[in-house]
Amino acid sequence: MTHQTTVEILPVTLPREIPEGTATNSPIRVIQNLESRVKVLDEEQQKIAFEYPEGPQRLRGLAGTGKTVLFAKRAAKIHAEHPDWNIAFVFFTRSLYQQIIEERIGRYYQELTDRAPNWDKLKVLHAWGAKDQPGFYRTLAIAAGIKPKNVKDVEQEIGKVSPAQAFEYVCNGLERQLVPVPCLYDAVFIDEGQDLPFAFYRLARNTLMAPKRLYWAYDEAQGMGSLTVPEPVQVFGREADGSPVVDLGLGRNHSFFYEGTTIRKSENLNRCYRTPQLLLMVAQAVNMGLLRAEGPLQGVSNQAEWRKLGYEVLEGDFTEASVQAGQQVTIARPADKNLHPIDQENFEAREAIAELLSLQTFVTEAEEQEWIAQQIVNDLRHGLQPSDILITALVGENEKQYWQSFQAKLTAYDVKGFVAGGEPNRNEFVRPGQVTLANIHRAKGNEAWKVYACRFHCATRPLAWKQESELHKRNEAFVALTRSRVWCVVTGLDDPIFEELRQAKAQYPQLKFPAFNKASLRRVNDEQSSEAELELVAG
Repeated sequence: MTHQTTVEILPVTLPREIPEGTATNSPIRVIQNLESRVKVLDEEQQKIAFEYPEGPQRLRGLAGTGKTVLFAKRAAKIHAEHPDWNIAFVFFTRSLYQQIIEERIGRYYQELTDRAPNWDKLKVLHAWGAKDQPGFYRTLAIAAGIKPKNVKDVEQEIGKVSPAQAFEYVCNGLERQLVPVPCLYDAVFIDEGQDLPFAFYRLARNTLMAPKRLYWAYDEAQGMGSLTVPEPVQVFGREADGSPVVDLGLGRNHSFFYEGTTIRKSENLNRCYRTPQLLLMVAQAVNMGLLRAEGPLQGVSNQAEWRKLGYEVLEGDFTEASVQAGQQVTIARPADKNLHPIDQENFEAREAIAELLSLQTFVTEAEEQEWIAQQIVNDLRHGLQPSDILITALVGENEKQYWQSFQAKLTAYDVKGFVAGGEPNRNEFVRPGQVTLANIHRAKGNEAWKVYACRFHCATRPLAWKQESELHKRNEAFVALTRSRVWCVVTGLDDPIFEELRQAKAQYPQLKFPAFNKASLRRVNDEQSSEAELELVAG
């Protein structure tokens, strides 16, 4: 049985006051209730946060399972216990910088020591970096006497590429140039690892003193730039004797515990704290294409792997016979995997929740933007603050014009909104009194009480110039749906993706889909596991 202990998951804020006469079904009653609660982290998660191994460790987890929180608490603890160590906390989404420093690591360290961290020893680094932004790649290149490159440099050398492709290019180049790699750190944390190229992992590991304390977290469903999950042997290779350079105990006859400890080399997090269960399950269905007319695109193909994701297989299996017969599989999430307060039967403000997931389609994007602007006016009239709201969108053509047009629509209704990533503070994501407009890459890792997930038709329309596949777009869709703490409104042009959304919403609290196996998928998310680990998960 898993016990719970009171550990904060969301930033500490004073609960907002509810004005006298506020209707019982007002959304601010939901927010006030959630803000007033002590956030809960289960005992197992707390153990992972505070027990750090003398060697590499991987965290795999769904959106909202607390990966960033766990790493922030661990980084603060290591810094408190080893103030002389050089520690790097690396992340990919630039808009997370302020959140990680001030609301995560800084606060946790203050709780432990009553002091502020020494940011010269505990460095919070964007993966790439720029002249005005500390970055792991840039810091390493400069330390080695090599001039760091930016996106413009890459495009001059190889032509127009996506930011993810450009970063892979510079990491591959730096790895070739660095022999040997300078040792800079005693511990390195990599958050959002699904977005980073293999060369980055090798560079990070090689900057570490022995015993190579490399800790990384990822969620393959949120990998928007790359679809390759960082499996240890693929990333780090093998020693001359054939043994893996980084051993996470995933192969046959390998131990998945560090010797003499109860610390696991690889952890799977599947209890969701941030996102309501309905939104998480619909996001999972869209991400994998479970209800796609042409069949699923990606997923896990056995019961043990579904358990790792926090699901129970209630009916059906993934055998070849079931696939050939077109049998149905039914899955659901057990109650202990969904710890969001509104999913609990005793949630006091249930009357004010209304509809968690709304779907709306339009003929043109101009109509979509006009309708959302009107909805936000209504949101503000019913008590939401502008900063409670996030507008994000899947990537489509003419991005810059799309966001400029959206901002103008809000202005026409006297609603202030700012596009995240602009000047004067490119790291800013929330601005008091203003609605945040953020492309999906800026939105990733952030959250809001109410999210408008726009341009959802792009989920089935990959961009040729970015060399995208539909898998990339469905990962974007997953990210958009899971930015919400409570409400999500999905909009776009009419497209088959909305039929998938409607079906998944109607099936809740279960998901039912045709059986599939590895042979029928374009991307398999199963991982090689030791027999002992599979037995442990099954048990």
